[in-house]
Amino acid sequence: MNERPPSAWPGVAGPLVALAAMGYAHLVAADTVNPMGGLISDYALRDGSAWAMVVGTIALAMGCLWVAYLLVRVEPVRGAAARALFVASALGLLLTAAFPTDAAPGVVSVAGEIHRWSAAVVLTALPCAGWMLGRRSGNGPLAAVSVFSTGLLVWFLAAHPGSLVSELIEGADHYGLAQRLLVLSQMTLILMAALWAGHRDDASAHRPAVRARDLAIPAQPGPGDSPDDTRHPRQPIGLG
Repeated sequence: MNERPPSAWPGVAGPLVALAAMGYAHLVAADTVNPMGGLISDYALRDGSAWAMVVGTIALAMGCLWVAYLLVRVEPVRGAAARALFVASALGLLLTAAFPTDAAPGVVSVAGEIHRWSAAVVLTALPCAGWMLGRRSGNGPLAAVSVFSTGLLVWFLAAHPGSLVSELIEGADHYGLAQRLLVLSQMTLILMAALWAGHRDDASAHRPAVRARDLAIPAQPGPGDSPDDTRHPRQPIGLG
């Protein structure tokens, strides 16, 4: 009997919970954080929305880990690099939840630096993981979402205050929007990867098993036999 494959829903639930938590934080802190120019991490500095951001970030990390677990089952060799990137993203998300950012205008603490670099790992590792998995598996939509996410990452980095072109493109007015769209695309990426891996695992579990008696092994001619001889099953010898 085939082992029942694990469900893809834990991997799907992670991005959905994170999306709900981020939406709640936007509503609660709508008067204090500008969604066009403020970063998502600013919600973690508000009393009413901090817990939601922590819950959402941890849920997204669990989604990444579940995708990595599913990849162990369906792509143990070809998906190794993508699996490592999903695990790295999960660890980065856990670090961003454990070490909140510093309040504007800049990063001045060790916790703030950890938050910054762990977030950078997440934002770059997930598009790479999605692209590698999409290309190797032939999943065009997943690869397309990864390319789109990479484009949003370029927009976010260019618009972020401190970049060389931020003032030229008036990045301070829309870099918050760029980050929100970037995070939304990466939530979609994790969700799509979980659905694909779960579907592959479920399909492989329902393949019929090959039994030993179904394997046809042609009989080999023995010494002195003609190649044209027909080998018949040996019959029992009776006295009747």
